[in-house]
Amino acid sequence: MSSIAIGRASSPGRTTALSTRSAKLLIGLGCLAIAALIPGHLESNFQFTAALAVIWAIAILSLVVLTGYVGQISLCQATFVGVSAYTVSMLVVNYKVAFPLAALCGVAVSFVLGVIVGLPALRLRGILLAIVTVGVALVFDGYFFQDQNYAWWSGGLNGWTFPGVSVLGYQMDSFHNVLHTYWVLLGLFAILALLVVNLHDSGSGRRFRAIRDSEVAAATMGVNLTRYKLLAFGISAAIAGVGGAFVGPALGSVSASIFSLFYSLPFAAFAVLMGVRFVPAAALGGIFMAMVPAVLQHFFPGIRYDWFNLGLGLLLILQMIIAPDGVWGNLARDAGRMGHLVGMARPKPKPKVAA
Repeated sequence: MSSIAIGRASSPGRTTALSTRSAKLLIGLGCLAIAALIPGHLESNFQFTAALAVIWAIAILSLVVLTGYVGQISLCQATFVGVSAYTVSMLVVNYKVAFPLAALCGVAVSFVLGVIVGLPALRLRGILLAIVTVGVALVFDGYFFQDQNYAWWSGGLNGWTFPGVSVLGYQMDSFHNVLHTYWVLLGLFAILALLVVNLHDSGSGRRFRAIRDSEVAAATMGVNLTRYKLLAFGISAAIAGVGGAFVGPALGSVSASIFSLFYSLPFAAFAVLMGVRFVPAAALGGIFMAMVPAVLQHFFPGIRYDWFNLGLGLLLILQMIIAPDGVWGNLARDAGRMGHLVGMARPKPKPKVAA
């Protein structure tokens, strides 16, 4: 008696998933290489802006974790950036602590503050939580960052003048080696982005998304809401703190002007505009937030920054109507449809028959 078996070398779905991941990795590496090369051919002021763009991208990436994955709102991300920047500056300038150790301390302080800010999230949601985070931003902006009682930490009204530091053999300062600062920041962003992508597919990431979809359902399934909400706020604040640790080397000084509520609001706005659930959207948001105003003011010196804010507001309104998932979410959806159509057009292989 003969038997007929259908040969299956591998699961088509698994093969497609692996090929998609490989394609995304190659595209990501290509974009990283381009991003590393372009600033070297720009003027020094644009190199400075490029470093600032990566810091803003890291801050927006922190919202991908908190808002995109967990569905929690924060309008005080600039506060986390500032807390880290001031902590690092105080340690480096006053106590001569090595920059890498000071940066770790700054990130740790931001993590702790993030957990504290996350405590109200255990009971509040939506607009009420947003108001609490606005209050946190206002308190730090008007009190801790500028009050003379905390000059030992904030450097007083004038802030800190940051010296040149060395990281991984790269000498970084805002006047002569800003390109080195940019490269280190770009490498850090790539590492953080990869970690956030892996977090999405991990067990903790699945619990985060369960909380985002429905807190009641997540609790029913045994998810510890207290633990994972506080963890999400802590991780988000720590990521923002990584960017804050490099504000001093990139700008040459640390002052309260860039840590106000009026920077936290654009972080949230660009995160939503570009697609708060998607890691590449953070890079787009950082580029748009830092580079577009600089380019406009370079080629059109008479243009006012207010016009940029007006354009951002109009884009947000249009985006919420036309593409609620954001710019990157819309692009990813269209690319997925094209890939599906291409897959349907391919002739299907005939199954192997073995006697």
